[in-house]
Amino acid sequence: MRQAGSEGTMDEERGIARIVRDFDFPRESVFKMFTDPKKAAKWFGTPEGAVVVFFELDARPGGAITIHDQEPGGPIHKTSGTILEIVEPERIQFKSATALLEGETPFEALQTVTLEELGPRKTRVTVVVQVLFVASVPGGVDALVEGFTLGWGQTFDKLQRELH
Repeated sequence: MRQAGSEGTMDEERGIARIVRDFDFPRESVFKMFTDPKKAAKWFGTPEGAVVVFFELDARPGGAITIHDQEPGGPIHKTSGTILEIVEPERIQFKSATALLEGETPFEALQTVTLEELGPRKTRVTVVVQVLFVASVPGGVDALVEGFTLGWGQTFDKLQRELH
């Protein structure tokens, strides 16, 4: 088990990461943070220190999610995906791919976000990331799974700040 501000486990053999974090907020409030484009643009899908240069979210099955972010002095990372399923307020599933260079997609992943109500003001968010495709990531699937675990930990830190 690895810690990244959240409980996280990795199964490099199968390319799966599972990240869990509890929030002291009602499930409906946390769910809205994932599905309201204006709220999500402030915290979702970008590492600490990165600036969002473009964000789009159409939170419905078949809807698009697009995030372009840039770390200081670095290239723009372009992530795009499709929402596969939304069950309000308990589950969101989407497929995403990231391009680091024009025309190059080094990986694709299926991400499932589950929101479990633990009490009137307590929500457990579990993200399961399954790597579907890896082309050109240094370290391959192992590094990618570790990156998702650390990345979602940072994302949860940002979500926690936005909830307060």
